[in-house]
Amino acid sequence: MDSKLLLVTMTLLSVLLLSACGWGDKDEEPADAGADVTNNLDGTDKQVGEEATEESVEHAGHAEGQLPEGLKESENPKFPVGSRVVVNASHTDGMEGAMAAVKGAYDTTVYSVSYTPTNGDPFEENHKWFVEGEISGVDDEEIVVGSDVIINVEHQDGMLGAEGSVDTVEDTTVYVVDYTNSLGETVTNHLWLKESELQTEEESNYDSDWDGDTGSDSDSQ
Repeated sequence: MDSKLLLVTMTLLSVLLLSACGWGDKDEEPADAGADVTNNLDGTDKQVGEEATEESVEHAGHAEGQLPEGLKESENPKFPVGSRVVVNASHTDGMEGAMAAVKGAYDTTVYSVSYTPTNGDPFEENHKWFVEGEISGVDDEEIVVGSDVIINVEHQDGMLGAEGSVDTVEDTTVYVVDYTNSLGETVTNHLWLKESELQTEEESNYDSDWDGDTGSDSDSQ
């Protein structure tokens, strides 16, 4: 009887020991899984944030563009480099009424063009603006209203190499500016705003506050 009792006792102890080990494993598993989930979420949040930033820059339009070769600086622009001006155009969301700092002024021919993006985006009508050197005629003829052209710049996705037609042509002064739009986004080296799309603070009817550097000591690029 003593041996049977001892055997039963040892069996019970073994069962209890195995159960205790199992409970320990269950306690640890959720902690590990929770750590993995938290890390994944952190990574996703960061990635989404970066994508949102890229989208804002893209939709800012013409930001951080490159000047075409041979573009002539204006000798006596209405708005000299370093001037504070008010934007009187709405090429992108939040632009109209924004205070801006002039970074560069150039005398050129400016064009608006309707074109089909190369990346499958919808047809864009009357895109503003392109300057000399940023588009070329399909037949190398003089570019006038109605001319078929090829776009040679990538102000935004799907633009470079796209074919389109010219809607308007105008000889004027165009400007590169920095501005903060009404959405709180800061856009630097925005290309392009033509002279009639800018006003002095005195001319403007917009209620705009200026709280930034005019960038008068900065280059246009």
